[in-house]
Amino acid sequence: MNWPTVGRSLAIARVEYRRSLRAMSENTTQLLGFGAFLLLFVGLPTVGGSYLAYTAGERLIETLPVLDGARSALALAWLGPVFLIAQRAVGKTARIEHETGMLTTVPAPDVLGGLLLAEAARVLSIVAVPVVVMAGALALGIGAPTAFVSVVVAFLAVFATALLVGHIVGVLIKIVVGQSELLTRYKSVIAVVALLAYFVAVSSETVGRALFQLSALLQDAPTAWFGDLLVVGIPGVAPSLPRMAGAIALVAIGVPLLLAIDVRAAERLWYADRAQPGTRTYEESDTDATVLSRIAAGPTRAVVEKVWRRTKRAPIRLIYVAYPLFFLFAPLQQAFTTGSVPASLPILLALYGAWAVGAAALNPFGDEGALLPVTLTTGVRGRQFVRGHVIAVATVGLPLVVVVTGIAGVLSPLAPARWLVLAAVSAVLCLVGPLLALAIGTRFPRFGAVSVSRSREVVIPSKTAFACYTVAVAVGALGAAVALIPGGAAVLSTIVEIVAGFAGLSIAIAPPVLRVVGAAAAIGLVVVAPPLAYRYVARRFESYTLA
Repeated sequence: MNWPTVGRSLAIARVEYRRSLRAMSENTTQLLGFGAFLLLFVGLPTVGGSYLAYTAGERLIETLPVLDGARSALALAWLGPVFLIAQRAVGKTARIEHETGMLTTVPAPDVLGGLLLAEAARVLSIVAVPVVVMAGALALGIGAPTAFVSVVVAFLAVFATALLVGHIVGVLIKIVVGQSELLTRYKSVIAVVALLAYFVAVSSETVGRALFQLSALLQDAPTAWFGDLLVVGIPGVAPSLPRMAGAIALVAIGVPLLLAIDVRAAERLWYADRAQPGTRTYEESDTDATVLSRIAAGPTRAVVEKVWRRTKRAPIRLIYVAYPLFFLFAPLQQAFTTGSVPASLPILLALYGAWAVGAAALNPFGDEGALLPVTLTTGVRGRQFVRGHVIAVATVGLPLVVVVTGIAGVLSPLAPARWLVLAAVSAVLCLVGPLLALAIGTRFPRFGAVSVSRSREVVIPSKTAFACYTVAVAVGALGAAVALIPGGAAVLSTIVEIVAGFAGLSIAIAPPVLRVVGAAAAIGLVVVAPPLAYRYVARRFESYTLA
């Protein structure tokens, strides 16, 4: 067994870690998002947990079953980094930059050691301080310095074993996918389906129930032995000596064994031939041909085919469409947990569905990529270009949105007349949204690819286009709600007064005025904007000049 050389692995780890920091510092949006994550999910829990450990640690130890709780908690917590590191290994960290050159100059075990140390440094940069601070607060609160040592040692044991197991799982997944032509071809589709399945599972509290059951089942698992290691320094709590010895053996024997397995798996991944799905030409299915023959012909049909082909080959390019799904978490969770669909869910589904259908056409020029010069110089005219994009997204999205909205409406307490109108409005918006999105995306295009993983880059709409389109749809929908829903204008008027009051202003808008403004906004979105957007994109396409 060739073990990683510490010096070479540390050198590679330093480079990888610095590259991660540099990549984040160059992306302002990602940096701000990461800062918000640290504040909400690391900083605040650390402060609250440290305060609780310092002020009430001794009382909690005397009243709660600390040993059983530590066993269940650490066995369950061990799964967290395993899942996280496996997911990161699949997406990024199982491969190194300039892999071919690196593997011909540095032994594979040293490369793997560098990747593991870099990943350990990334994770510890986030969790090490909270663990040390809370362990110190507990030790001070109960007056036992040994508690600090035992908590930190138990954390390191959990982390070391979870890091290796998670990385092995991620590498094995990449081996299976990379050596299967079928999985390689459809890995983007699999990723999208997995994301949707995860969202549904979280919304239905399936994950929560599974974790609750696991916490009881894992109490006797080997990873629960780390709980005995954690409490060894806490006075008044007697750990099981055999289990504590087992925890030490897990680290002493398990870490070298897991490292050896990881080296073998990584070598298999890096040196084995990868599946080549090939460069197949687009084969139009009978269904596609039937649908297209009825709704489009000539150059318009060619545009539709290209959009569908592009999406089939790389559905991951529409990943941004899934972002607002998280706003549906609360009503979906309520529907799954109570068995009754809230009245707000059909409305939100209709609004999100219409937004998503339009958002799929939000970057028409950027999506063309290197083929943009060819597209601009073919026989496709501007109006055909616009119609092709609208047909491509509406043909797929409109029926789906109407059906989902209708089903949610039937299951909700909404009157049939209301959810039928809602389904009809969603159908209209599925035609209006793409036109509006095409105009905004044409005005604010993005041609450069954005990295979604270390080995995958896709072109997605610009942040400006995304924000402008979202705001436009939201304003139009809000305007319609204010104009049509009884009492909607009065509620908005009250909200405006409250917000102005917080700002030290005195603003009062009469509900009739808001109703008129809301109607104007809705009419502008549905009636005025579409033809203007249609003509703008068509003219822009025909007069576009390549730089």
